[in-house]
Formats: sequence, C-alpha cells, structure tokens
Amino acid sequence: MSSADEAIALLADQDIGQTADGSVPICAATHGGRAQLSEDTWEVRRAIVRARSALIGMRLDDASRAMAQLKRLLSNRSDAHRARYASVVPILEGAILAAEDNCLAARDKLLSVASHSRDTLAATLLRYVDWKHGERAELYAPDTVDYLAAPVGGHAICRILSLCLSAALAFDRLELAVSANLAAQALDLARLRYGMHSSPSALPATMLAQVAYEQGRLEEAEALLRSRLSVIRASGVLECVARAMVLLARISLHRGRHRAAWAILRETETLGRARRWPRLVRIAASECARTLEILRYDEGQTSGSRKSKATVQPRMPSSAPEPLTRAGPDTLSPDETPSFTAVQTTLQRVGAAASHRSIDDSYELLIPWLRIGAARGLHMAFVDAGRPLLALVEGLYYALPTRDPRLCDLRPYLAILLRSAAQSTTEESSSITYRPLSRRETGILRMIAHGMSSKRIAQSLGITPETVKSHVKSIFVKLATRTRAQAVARAEASGFL
Repeated sequence: MSSADEAIALLADQDIGQTADGSVPICAATHGGRAQLSEDTWEVRRAIVRARSALIGMRLDDASRAMAQLKRLLSNRSDAHRARYASVVPILEGAILAAEDNCLAARDKLLSVASHSRDTLAATLLRYVDWKHGERAELYAPDTVDYLAAPVGGHAICRILSLCLSAALAFDRLELAVSANLAAQALDLARLRYGMHSSPSALPATMLAQVAYEQGRLEEAEALLRSRLSVIRASGVLECVARAMVLLARISLHRGRHRAAWAILRETETLGRARRWPRLVRIAASECARTLEILRYDEGQTSGSRKSKATVQPRMPSSAPEPLTRAGPDTLSPDETPSFTAVQTTLQRVGAAASHRSIDDSYELLIPWLRIGAARGLHMAFVDAGRPLLALVEGLYYALPTRDPRLCDLRPYLAILLRSAAQSTTEESSSITYRPLSRRETGILRMIAHGMSSKRIAQSLGITPETVKSHVKSIFVKLATRTRAQAVARAEASGFL
C-alpha cells in the first residue's frame, strides 16, 4: 500500500496458516472463512479490524484506542487463546509506531515477531522501517515475498510494498530503469487488485513519478501525482507524502508557478504538524528555504543582468587541462556504488563553491559527477542544484572544445541539462492570465482533481459522459492545457480551485 501501516490490510483477506512457532499469524485473526473461532473471539476480531481500518485511514488516535481495547480483551482470555494472537499485537503496534515515524520503537516490536516466526507481513514491515529510518533495507530484513507465485488475498499488499522498497533502493543506487520497472509492477498490481486511484497505488505512483521527474519527464510525474493527491493527503504516510509533495512543489517552481509551490509546501508543513510528524515539518521547511534561495538568486541575477555579463559568467580554470580530469575529493573508486544522496550532497557543495567564485574547486568536484550523471541518466538533480551550478555547466559546455578535447564526450549531456533548465524556466509565466471557468466547469475540475473519471462525474452530476467531455474540452481551451493534470495544476496556480 502507500506505506507499511497500510500493509496491515493483510489482516482482512489473507489465508490462514501457522507460523514457525505454531501460533496463528496476524491474518488468521481476521479471516472468517476457514478458522474455527469461538463466539468470544468476535470482539477481539472486531478490535483488530477497527485498528486496521484506522491505520489505513491514518487515524492514529483511533488505532491506538483500538489497540488498547484489544489488549484489554486479550488480558481476560486464557493463555491458549492469547497464543492465537501472539503475532497480531506486536505487528499492529509496530505498524502504528511506523506510521507515527517512531522507527526505532517499531523495529524493536517487529524484530520480536520476525525473530520467532516466518511471518511475511512482519518481515515486509521490518524492511520498510529499516528503509524509512535511512538504513539499507537489504542488509537487515530479508525480502521474504515470493514474486514468482501469484499473489493470493492480502499477499498482494506485501508484494506491492516490497516492490516499492526495492524500487526505492534501486533509485538510490542510480538504477533508474530498474526502479521504474519495479514501481510500474507495483502500480499495475495495485490497479488490478484495488483500483486505479486506491490507497495501495499511492506509494508505487510516487516512486514512478520520482523516476520520471529525475529523467526530465515533468508532465508525466505531475500526472501520476495530481490524480492521487487526495489519497496521498488522506492516507499516505510520511515517506509517501514527503516525496510526493516535494516533487509537486518543485514541478510548480519549474513551471513558474511560485505561489502554487509555496502553497504546496505550506500545506505539507501543516499536515506534518497535524499528524505530529516533526520530520515532515523539517522537510517542508528545508524545501521552503531552498525555494526562497532560488527565487532570491533569480531576482538578484535579473536586477544585475544589465551590469556586466563577465561578473556572472563562470570562467574555466586557468591551469593546464590536467586539473579538469583529476579526481576530486568526492570521486568514487571503481568498486564503489554511487548513490543519489551522494550526488545531491556533492552538487550542493559545487553550487556553494561556485556562488563564492571558487571556480577551480567547483570544476574539480563537478566533472567526475557529470560523468556519473551521464552514465546513469540523471537530469533534474543537476537542474535542481541551482543557478550557480548551471552557470558552471554552461561555461563548461562552451569551453570544452578548446580547453580539453578529452572531455568533449560530455557536451551532448551538458546540452541536455541546459535544455532541461531552459524549458523548465520558460514554459510558463506567472503573469499569464486565463479565461475564468464557469461554475459547472469548476465543479467538474474539482472532481477531476480527486481522480474521478468522466463516467463517474456524469453519474454524480446526472448528465451524460459526452457532456462531461464537452466541459473538459472547454476547460482545456480556457486554461491552454492539453491534459487533465495540467488543467488541475494551472487552475490551482491561477486561483480557480
């Protein structure tokens, strides 16, 4: 699902089995088909279902109350009865702690189950917690999902989550094609089993959008996220919300929709405070600071553009060509695997050095990572690093033919980066005005923003699908857009929604 806590939906539809220690796994506690349950277990089962439903809806207070009730009910049962739910309570508690972003406590709870049983859900949640905590998940909790077998019942949730975790790890290793394929598999499974815009589709769509964004396909990334934005807001956990909202804010910034970018980040910060997620608040604040720095730099460049271009154009190092090809302090050895985090960190250093006119140091740091970016297909990591770094890229592009012929193979890649930056900054101007929408068109666009199809909109409004399509065409004309995602984004930026 969109997170580990939503993977607890396994409770409702998994088949019955036994763990290695003979206890009934979490799925048996809520399966009503084959289990021979006595009458006094119905209250226990209802408490588990309430906790699961609250987790899926991210109503963590309700989930905690349901867990307290479950513990009270089990305390009045016999030891044999409590043994049936030996893995249920710690997995539910671990899922709640993971949803609250208390990763260390969640890991302790889940380890107590995973170390004594072969519960697939416990292992999957433990993998998620390790990844969420910033660890390399494959080094801690093994992936126990059988990807070759057809998913039965709630096993689909485990597979979706495991595929998303593997996609996230592949993305961090800069294996973008692998990450996209894994996320696409998870999204297809979520669509097949739970629906196009269901909660289980949120995390795989976010992972797929992150790959599309990094490869410069901003429109595709925006379409993946906009149609599921209401689901992400309502039932996404921290990792899903943070990645999706930061991507949308950056896309808005590249489109020239500064007000929309600020609104998204403010909403993210508000959501973090409401959910008691300090880490999400810090992520939103950090992205706000980055956005403000970009806007201030652009304003400074605009006001100083009439002075002298020599003061803002980067220069090539004055030394011989050798320093250009010399490995910088962040160059990796052949045996090391570069990571996306390392790329971002280094590019920030390069941008900071360039802004302080440390040109020689900037190029020594930049060139090895340009080769990595060209080999791995990175685009937006360099564009998002800021204008000073892009000025270095531009200077390097025009200087390479005369400075160092050995580096000329980088010129096509540098041109791609410069073209991506130019397209993102000139595609749309915030000063453009659009024709206002009618009341009916505004209502239809709101339904589109919530992921409703033309057929569902027609049923809701009591009109034909053809009439809905006619209104949609009118919306596209008034907002000068070609897709639904663009129309929603442009209406939000223009204040129509």
